[in-house]
Amino acid sequence: MNWANYVCSEGRCIRLRTFATVQGLPVVHTETGYEYGRVIDALLLDNHITGLLINMKGWLNRHQFLQMQHIFSIGEQAVMVQSETCFETCHSQPIYQESIHLVLGKPKLRGMELFSVRGDLLGLVEDVYFSDPLGMIEGYKVTDGLLADLTKGQHMLQGHHLVIGKERAILS
Repeated sequence: MNWANYVCSEGRCIRLRTFATVQGLPVVHTETGYEYGRVIDALLLDNHITGLLINMKGWLNRHQFLQMQHIFSIGEQAVMVQSETCFETCHSQPIYQESIHLVLGKPKLRGMELFSVRGDLLGLVEDVYFSDPLGMIEGYKVTDGLLADLTKGQHMLQGHHLVIGKERAILS
């Protein structure tokens, strides 16, 4: 067990993962083994990952939205689902419309400047740390640029509330 991926408080430990560990994973049915497609993005709202954007298999299939509540488990090699009907057309879902993309779309959180409420630039958002399987965002992976990452490394920032604007995000 890699304890670097866990946050512990009050005798309870929660597994954290970054979206980078989920991006590209196949989405597989637990009973048939059928692969529906692959994870290409996460959608965020109110400090939660609301769901995943799936690039569905097949020529005519497009991107589908998979809400977190429909995910059975997220493993190291696959995202598991138990229902064929859990995928939804993106634009027909209000929660999809309200959510912010992490990687794709406009606005997207990745690469956005992250400021504190005091006006200090904290860095650029690289990824999110979330609790598995609830999707609660526990922190943000922040970069100061390639050179700084090589010398100091990337760091995790925790905050209670994130305001996402068109050009920047503010963490309180």
